[in-house]
Amino acid sequence: MDNVLTCGGCGADLPQRSTICPLCGWDLSAAISSPPRASLLERLASGGWRLLVYGGVIALVVLGFIRLRDTGPGPDLATTLRWMVFGDDGRAAELVTIHRMHEIGAAASRHAVREVEAFPFGDGWAEALAPKSTMNVRGWLPLVFFGADAGMAPASVRVFYEVRDSDGWDRPYRVATRVIERGEGWRTDPEVAADLEAGLQAHFHTVDRPDLGTGDWLRLELVSAGRDGAFDTADDLRFISYSLISAPLRMMADPDIVVRRIERAYTVGEQFFRVEGSRWDLVDARLLAEFRLTSVT
Repeated sequence: MDNVLTCGGCGADLPQRSTICPLCGWDLSAAISSPPRASLLERLASGGWRLLVYGGVIALVVLGFIRLRDTGPGPDLATTLRWMVFGDDGRAAELVTIHRMHEIGAAASRHAVREVEAFPFGDGWAEALAPKSTMNVRGWLPLVFFGADAGMAPASVRVFYEVRDSDGWDRPYRVATRVIERGEGWRTDPEVAADLEAGLQAHFHTVDRPDLGTGDWLRLELVSAGRDGAFDTADDLRFISYSLISAPLRMMADPDIVVRRIERAYTVGEQFFRVEGSRWDLVDARLLAEFRLTSVT
């Protein structure tokens, strides 16, 4: 006896040797050539779960790299992995803060070279001082001192070299300035004496001393509230900078040498500085800027 076929559309019995249901038009041949698709659960059960696992692994690597670009590598693998997962406890923001403080001091020094006056840190001082930032004078300069047009710098690198009135946590600085006039008065100035006793530097890992008394100097003090956002607490970051405003003219000086010294002073943004309250230094900040640069190139 021939097997009786049942319509897959309405459930009626199909006539013998028939492939099309006379009641609903269901086509047996089409059903055979296009079998029903397996459900998502069936596909996952048959091996599709591997796509989820492999996709999760790839996503984890990508997200970890994005996080690593913000924090930078740690001194060892365990620290690096901990920073990638739990954050760096504000390290990157602290490095941006101290480096940006240094850039503000350098820009104030350049203003003094160009204008022969102390920069007035009044309302809107960041916008007025920004054209004299390292970013705009020399281009963006990570540790390898590779210069380029400021507009080419990645945003993650540019934050180190721009002049802004906010720190790495996007909170405003507390700014104080005073002029140390030429003469011998600085010798009995308790604030100056404390700064010299604590030590100043003009370059990385050096101890230098400004030639006070031979000209007018600007003392700039920038204070960041640090991670907790409150001033006058243990995590405050403090930056002190001395930059020359004007120096006495020297008779019979070689004009070419004077011009070259002025050009260098403007380009470099010479200053004597000290960073207080930071667990890191400017070399660490430059290294993070360099890491962020190489991670996008």
